[in-house]
Amino acid sequence: MFMRCYAFMYDRISRGSERAGLRDERAALLAQARGNTLEIGAGTGLNLAHYPASVTNLTLVEPDHHMRKRLRRRVAKQRPDAAVLDARAESLPVQAASFDTVVVSFVLCSVDDQAAVLDEIARVLRPGGQLLFLEHVRDEDPKIAKKQNNPPFLYSWMGCHPNRATLDAITRSKLSVVAVSRGEIPKAPVIERPMVVGRATLSAD
Repeated sequence: MFMRCYAFMYDRISRGSERAGLRDERAALLAQARGNTLEIGAGTGLNLAHYPASVTNLTLVEPDHHMRKRLRRRVAKQRPDAAVLDARAESLPVQAASFDTVVVSFVLCSVDDQAAVLDEIARVLRPGGQLLFLEHVRDEDPKIAKKQNNPPFLYSWMGCHPNRATLDAITRSKLSVVAVSRGEIPKAPVIERPMVVGRATLSAD
């Protein structure tokens, strides 16, 4: 019941942040997407409007039934050629070395095993392929980080862990971070505001 309500409210909850600048962050990041592209944890499809013509094929993965239902509706209107898959990030039902671009936005905070997901991303990327990421992360301010360690119970229902050092996890993975910027999600609760946006690549060697 909670996830059904959460999916129903997600776009409304996000609207203030999207209008205050988050939409522009998505657009700037996704302008770099190219070729065969995979988005993990596509949610209700807020990224769909920002994929450029350089994306020749788009696959969207979303494990939650209620989110996926709304995602399919948006796909039908905005990107009817996109494929929607029911799968978890730790086990993607796609061939190895088959994607030029993988996208995650506000996903690595919620997966069960970040290292496993990043290994899976490296598996499905072609040599020279890229990961585009937009994630909220652990704050560098110890006082806020302490609050992130003990978020309201609602966060556990959503599966969100706002205290994760996600950039460190990406850096430790098989991917190489080539560009990153730090910022804040506008109009978000303080424990969700710290954000990293960037690009990592898989070695072509």
